[in-house]
Amino acid sequence: MSKPFISTMIFAAAVVGLAGGAGYGQAKQGFSGNAATQSPAAQRENYDPLLDLPPLPNNRVTLMGGTVSGLDEVLNHMIFQPFGEKKKMHVSFDTRTRFYRDGQPISYREIKEGQRVYLDTMLNGSKVFAKSIWIQSAADSGVGRGQIVSFDPQHSALTVRDELSSQAIKMQLTPATVIRSGDHTTTTAELVPGALVSLSFGPQRELREITLSAKPGSQFTFAGRVSYLDMSRKLIAVDNSSDKLKYDISIDAIAPNILRQIHEGDNIAVVAVFDGSRYDARKIDLPSSANHNQP
Repeated sequence: MSKPFISTMIFAAAVVGLAGGAGYGQAKQGFSGNAATQSPAAQRENYDPLLDLPPLPNNRVTLMGGTVSGLDEVLNHMIFQPFGEKKKMHVSFDTRTRFYRDGQPISYREIKEGQRVYLDTMLNGSKVFAKSIWIQSAADSGVGRGQIVSFDPQHSALTVRDELSSQAIKMQLTPATVIRSGDHTTTTAELVPGALVSLSFGPQRELREITLSAKPGSQFTFAGRVSYLDMSRKLIAVDNSSDKLKYDISIDAIAPNILRQIHEGDNIAVVAVFDGSRYDARKIDLPSSANHNQP
């Protein structure tokens, strides 16, 4: 299930330990895993049913950032403290797990207690399994997405909350910082608390570019497939076709007779207002009746 506002709102930032130890990952090459991951065809070709562990199930993979607080290399078991959470997790790994440092494959022996890591996790039976484990050392720049907490015009300081770590990160505007809203440039007056932004920044946290994605009160239209539907929570997720992102949308204000006609897999259009913490649907255009009457 995707998280509030934008499901992919994860800081792909590049300075480990920035702002009092907040964890970050390297943009693209840090988390992609493309460089060293075998293709499914290659894994099947080399698979020995007598000697190898069975292939992992095709379950959903979730990216998580946190700290290794305990490690048992004999039992292939890790105690993991997610960023921004008080409860620790028990995570298993084995020879099917891929290990990386700065995008390069490494041995599992390089994972140590106290390290800040990112995990590609999935359910394997009843256990949380680490499909990939990423260590990030350092980099000289980064890009990311987050939500504005505050802007200090006197010191040109922008504080943005990273959804993954729940850390408030202070970034610095310079005279060269470009602020964009849609297809035009704008001013710092648009940097209001609650606004969603994409950022590009350098090694000293100096902001190169800020792109405003949404401000409280802004209206949006999402069109795409319904990938999740929970009537008890009055929540749907739409795979928006224009930007290929998944959005959680509250449907509290939609009439029950409209909601009863929505099904997972439907292609719908939703007009929603962003209130600073979530998108609230104001209108839903349903698929044609033929969508439900096909044999």
